[in-house]
Amino acid sequence: MKKKNKNGFIFVETIIVTAVLLASLMVIYALYVTTIVSENRRLRYDDTAKLYETFYVKKYLESFDLEMLKKEIKDNTKYRIIYKSRSDIFGTSYIEESIFYGKLWDQLNIKNIYLLSNDISNIVKCTSGLSAICSNRNLLSYLKTLDDSAAKTYRLVIEFANAMNGGECTATDCFYYYSSVLVGD
Repeated sequence: MKKKNKNGFIFVETIIVTAVLLASLMVIYALYVTTIVSENRRLRYDDTAKLYETFYVKKYLESFDLEMLKKEIKDNTKYRIIYKSRSDIFGTSYIEESIFYGKLWDQLNIKNIYLLSNDISNIVKCTSGLSAICSNRNLLSYLKTLDDSAAKTYRLVIEFANAMNGGECTATDCFYYYSSVLVGD
C-alpha cells in the first residue's frame, strides 16, 4: 500500500515539474522572439547611416522643385512617389543633374522615394487610391512605427534595397531598409 502512494506522489511531482519547465520555456521563447523582432526593427528602420543618406537626398531634392511635389500632394493625394527616371523634378535644362540623380540612386541602392503628407494615419489604414503603398507590407510596417504629430510638415521616406551578398539586389535576396526625414512647409 505504501508503494502505491509513493508512486502517485512521484507522478504528481513529475507533472508539476514538467508544467513549471514548460511555462519557463514559453516565457524564454516569447522573450527571444520579442528580442529578434525589435533587433530587426532597429537594424532596418531608421539606421543612422540610412538617416544621413536620406537627409542628403532630401537636401539634394530641395535644391530642385520639391515644392511642386508638395503642392501636388496638397491638391490631389496623400503621397507622391519620386521615381528614378523622374525628369520633371529637374526640367529639361538639367540633363547632367538628371544623370547624377540616377547615379546617386544606384550608388545608395534606393528602391523607392515617397513624399508623404503630414497625416500618415490614413495612409497606414490603406484607404482608397493607395495601392502602391498598400501592396508593400514592409513599408506599411515601417510607417506604423512613425509618429505623425508634426502638423505642418511632409515626410520624405526612402526605401533602400540591399542584397545579402553585397551585389546586385534581386527579388529573392533583398533586405529592405527604411528611413525618413521631415520636410518643412
